[in-house]
Amino acid sequence: MTVTRPARLAGSVVGAALCVAAVAGCAQPTAGQPVADRASAEQATADAVKRGIDAFQSHFVNLGNEHARVYNYLNYGDLKITTEHESYKVGSPPAIFYKRRFTEDGDWSETLTPPRSEVDYIKLDKAHAFLAPTPWVSVPSLYKDGFDNCFVLTAWVACHLDKAIGQTNLEAPDEQPSEARATENGFEVTTGAQLKTMLEEGFISIPEDKRDGFTEPQLATVVPVVLKFDEDMNFTGFEIRDSITDGDATPLELQLEYEVIGKATKDDIPDAPAAAQITAITDDAASDAFFEKFNDRTPEN
Repeated sequence: MTVTRPARLAGSVVGAALCVAAVAGCAQPTAGQPVADRASAEQATADAVKRGIDAFQSHFVNLGNEHARVYNYLNYGDLKITTEHESYKVGSPPAIFYKRRFTEDGDWSETLTPPRSEVDYIKLDKAHAFLAPTPWVSVPSLYKDGFDNCFVLTAWVACHLDKAIGQTNLEAPDEQPSEARATENGFEVTTGAQLKTMLEEGFISIPEDKRDGFTEPQLATVVPVVLKFDEDMNFTGFEIRDSITDGDATPLELQLEYEVIGKATKDDIPDAPAAAQITAITDDAASDAFFEKFNDRTPEN
């Protein structure tokens, strides 16, 4: 899976293996039937976990027309973050449409990139409306130098999570969960990533100046990551949920969820705004300054 970070974005065989690995939901041995030994059960679990991670990676390498949602909640001392994103990707070359809000009942901003567009159109939410005299601004497109699936904002989180999982497997393999189980709707695979690696990858967004309070045990903590799939082993989402503590150190509460809502269609992509509704930002420096404010939760402070 290609992992890049744009500047603005601070089958049946599987089912059998998962059933061996998951105690719940699998038939119990009866008299006269051999019972799988521990080594076989552990290998079945390892195989199921690998198939799950492969399916997770394949989903984003081959990202199709998708409507997805990412929910991010973080509580660390006086830092409290809640962000919700929805993305729609349609076609090839793709049309991309994002929505973002900072509170559960907050106002949505919108970002639209028509196919092959040199600019992205951003509809300002109420908190950022002061940034332009018009409802929309245009900025040089994130995709102007070429498109990568990992540039799609929701997919960007998954791509960097994949990298964090891989790095943790190198640095702390004995601490990384490796579990698989059947669920009512399909399968779940549990792996994990170290907190320090998730911070380095940027999708756990704690500013540098607030990280000094983390202890080494907190940074080394491997946070469980649950990858979710349907009965055909199609990826349906992931969940990261944990409270990371170490004695009197400030605890970190995390909840990060990715959900595949369904298939996006052309009807989900709005038309580009009229020229009279747009304030054009044409150079990269001005665009960077705009995004610094646009991504600020209290931009007028």
